[in-house]
Amino acid sequence: MKDNQPTLGRGRLLWALGLGGFLVNADNRAIAPMLPAIAGVFHTTASTAALLVTAYSIPYGLFQLVYGPIADRAGKVRTILFSLALFSLGTLACGIVHAFSWLLVLRIITGMFAAGIIPTTLAKIGDLYSLNERPRAIAFFMSLSTSGQAMGIVIGGLVAQFASYRFLFLLLGVAAIPTLWTLRRQRDEEPAAGRETLPLLKRYLTLVQLKRAWLIYGLVFCEGFVFYAGFTFLGVYGVEELHLSYLVIGLLTATYSLGAFVGSRTITRIIGRLGASRMPLFGAFLMTLGFAAVWAWTNVAALTTGFIVLGLGFSYCHSTLQTYATDLLPKARATAVSIFAFSLFLGSGIGPVAAGSLYDRFGFSGLLGTVTVGMALFGCCCAALLRVQAAARHRTDLSK
Repeated sequence: MKDNQPTLGRGRLLWALGLGGFLVNADNRAIAPMLPAIAGVFHTTASTAALLVTAYSIPYGLFQLVYGPIADRAGKVRTILFSLALFSLGTLACGIVHAFSWLLVLRIITGMFAAGIIPTTLAKIGDLYSLNERPRAIAFFMSLSTSGQAMGIVIGGLVAQFASYRFLFLLLGVAAIPTLWTLRRQRDEEPAAGRETLPLLKRYLTLVQLKRAWLIYGLVFCEGFVFYAGFTFLGVYGVEELHLSYLVIGLLTATYSLGAFVGSRTITRIIGRLGASRMPLFGAFLMTLGFAAVWAWTNVAALTTGFIVLGLGFSYCHSTLQTYATDLLPKARATAVSIFAFSLFLGSGIGPVAAGSLYDRFGFSGLLGTVTVGMALFGCCCAALLRVQAAARHRTDLSK
């Protein structure tokens, strides 16, 4: 454990922060299967109801850049507590309002506050855990966080089938209470020294001058672009090519979380064998295999295997890149991580658009084949990280 850490157990805090990440992602993903039901309630079209997704995702992406500097100045736990409290209130309000216009406004607001939770949490993990401990802690947090994406789809489908959409918003708002209670105790113990940071302009100038920062931000953009280009369409693939129900697709998607969880529990052991710098390359290799399996064999077993292997590979690759991002600027960790999160969001937003064009022109075979090749090329780009890390170690050895 690092010096001057709060007395509240790190494991307990990590679980609480993981629940916060779970709720944010569940709230983001669960609304998609409920859109037809919401359209029916408000007597509007499904395309109009889909604006609720955009209303959440755009401010969520843009405000990533806002919360980093705030967290470095005001304190990370305080920023997470403030963001999660208002996210929870906004989500509860979504389950109460009776006008579509108000629901749209509230989704914008909840997206704004949700943006302050996951990147700031990653920066806090960087404060709590040493560099050697950090990959496993980040992978564990991401396994809970990404479980929210998968389970959000499942829960949203179940709620749409058997209850009102309002129930889901009320449930997610109330579920934030345990995390809020834990963070409230942690806030009082957060040391003021942890909030000392560099001037805002100097933070960005320092990052701009770091070749390693450009490499890591570029890699996570490419990762988000390629991964989400393929992953977004796997559910559609299951429905149109394998003729599965939406509920079954939701359950299969949850196996991705199983792979991510296994990755979080084994990442430390794998790093011990391969070395941290090889983990993004190894993760990209596994993700290439996952997409290749779905591309090569049109059956449920291949899709399930693909989901699990993708979860495992993404956990290894992304958690390691996140670990590097938390160490780019230790005196302004939240700012560095917020740019990392924005880069991922940008890539994951553009990727599915490009994939949609591929799907329209070449069908699933062309889409999955292109994504498989793209992920292999991403792995080649990760090899550049190996060279940078080796050069950094060489400079360190020479300076000794």
